[in-house]
Amino acid sequence: MIDLSGQVAVATGAGAGSGRAVVAVLSGAGATVAGADCNQVINE
Repeated sequence: MIDLSGQVAVATGAGAGSGRAVVAVLSGAGATVAGADCNQVINE
């Protein structure tokens, strides 16, 4: 596995699905991860 200790990553769509999985993999490899997600209801 890649060692990402000391690295910073930004992941979008981190609230669910593949975005959440990306956050888990990056943080598991040692990176500091900022995860962002935006869920909006439009025209309800």
